[in-house]
Amino acid sequence: MITIGKIGKPYGILGWFHMFSYTEKKNNIFNYFPWKLEKSNILLYKNNIIHYKTHTDHFLIKIKDINNRTQTLNFIKQNILIKNFQLPKLKNKEYYWNDIFSCYIFDLKKKKIGSIKNIIDNKFYCTLEILYKKKKIYIPFIQPNFIKKIDIKKKIIVIDLTNLNNQLI
Repeated sequence: MITIGKIGKPYGILGWFHMFSYTEKKNNIFNYFPWKLEKSNILLYKNNIIHYKTHTDHFLIKIKDINNRTQTLNFIKQNILIKNFQLPKLKNKEYYWNDIFSCYIFDLKKKKIGSIKNIIDNKFYCTLEILYKKKKIYIPFIQPNFIKKIDIKKKIIVIDLTNLNNQLI
């Protein structure tokens, strides 16, 4: 299962929710039904979402038959999951972000650095958060400057540490 978003807190008293999309194009989350809510195992189908609208950097959604704040309690603060096969097939050498979470990071000398714990997206580029000897280090996801090779099948990512100002010391 892949996390593609999250249902947040209730919005108002009429059964609306905050919903955050993790898809590259935020609206694409509405192309991947059914959704499974992680904690409650509730399945939501396209016809369960009776209305949605943009609200700052996320959405407000209205689910069928949820009409007050009390009824929202079974839905709030849950990840939205889909099955892997629901995503479009990619061309050779393409990958989804969730594919690289299973990869290990190596330097140019083939020394194992660690594993990816998070991907931080900012306005300019993404950054890999890597756990190295119980310490977090951050590698800009810039190819080919820092990221030299990605091999999803072998589950390895090779990085160049020479420009990272001795983060690993």
